[in-house]
Order: sequence, then structure tokens, then C-alpha cells
Amino acid sequence: MYTVFLGLFSLPYSPKNFRGFNIMKSSTSVNSIANYLRHEITYNHLKSGQHLKEASIAKMFGVSRVPVREAFRILQSEGYIDVIHNRGVFVKKISQEYIHQVAMVYELLAPRLLKSAIPKYKESTFIKAHSILNKIEKCKNFEEVGYLIRDFAVVIYSPSKMKFVLSIIDSLYRHNIRWLSEIFEISGTQTYDISTHRKFLEYCKQKKTGEAIELWSNHVEKIKRTLTNLHK
Repeated sequence: MYTVFLGLFSLPYSPKNFRGFNIMKSSTSVNSIANYLRHEITYNHLKSGQHLKEASIAKMFGVSRVPVREAFRILQSEGYIDVIHNRGVFVKKISQEYIHQVAMVYELLAPRLLKSAIPKYKESTFIKAHSILNKIEKCKNFEEVGYLIRDFAVVIYSPSKMKFVLSIIDSLYRHNIRWLSEIFEISGTQTYDISTHRKFLEYCKQKKTGEAIELWSNHVEKIKRTLTNLHK
């Protein structure tokens, strides 16, 4: 499962809307700063290893440095940034070790969720899932593709009703969007292949839970290999 707002760091900033956050209308709070930076990191607008300047961010939002530091703490806990003593704050680099750790967690949790979820799928589940895949096929905006893939994940995992595990998977998918953005940018890929997703749904509809889970696990492994090769 599996581009620019660099304004406050190097170029003149021009406020824009993005999904779920409008910088012009949001209150200048810790959450609004964290949401903005999370979005920019997720979509590779802020690159791996890029220095995030506390003073510049505070000036852009018209606040003191205190809420910026609080936003940094949130993002550090979520794995988006590194805070290095006497050096500053940097966008977390996507390393091979980082990829392997996230993939390891996903590989442990996803099969368990699917084993619980698949038997609970209804006709509406398949309708929603195929509708999202149809949108992905037509979409040329890879930022939107990332969100649609996350939406697909919500549809296939949510019937498990395992709320805590679902929250972990959702966090992993937010990071997956960042990886996808990087893959698209580096490889020049123009479309996202959803053939595995279609086949997965076909197996599920045929009540072939084991085959569906195996297919999905192989899909995850393939993505992990692709990401690892990009970061050699």
C-alpha cells in the first residue's frame, strides 16, 4: 500500500488550501502548525533531512516559538521529524532501517485485521472499495491518490472493529502516503497499479480469506522491496 510549500524556508510563501486544513482560516494553534507541517512532510514538499526553522515557522503563523516547539514534539512522537541537540529540527530521513521497522509492524498487524474483517464484508463494502479504486484509476494527482489508498484501507480493515490496532495501521498509512509521493517523484510513475487490490476483493467475495491475505502480504513485501531499493 502502498509537490510546493517551501515558502517559509526558502521561497516567498503563498497560502493555499489542502485537504483537511486551510491555513488562512485555521486558528494559530499547536494543532494547526502540526497539521500544516505534517501535510508538507507527507507530500514531500519538505524533503528528508530538511532543516525546519523554528523562528521562521513562528513568524509565518504569527505566534511565539512556544506553540511551534509543542508542534515539533507532536511530530517527533509521530516519527515525522528528528530533534537533534545543538543542531535543530530536521525532517526525518526515510532510511532502510525505518522502512523495515514500519513494514515489520504492518506485516504483523495487517493479516490479523484482515482475518477478522474479511468474513464481515457486506455488499456495501465491495461497492465502496471498488468506487475508491475507480477514482484512483482516473486520478492524476498523486497527493489525492495517497488519500484514496488510505480510504481504501479504511474500507477493508474497519469491519474488524479492532479500534486500537486500526489506529496504529492508520498512522502507518499516513507515512505510506509520504513514501508513495517519493516513489512517484523519483520514478516518474504516472499511474498507480491497483490490479492487486481488485484481485484481493475478488478473493474476498469468493470467501477465499486465506488467498486474499496471502496476496495482500505479498503486495506489502513488494512495496517494501521497492522502497528499500530507492534508499540504497
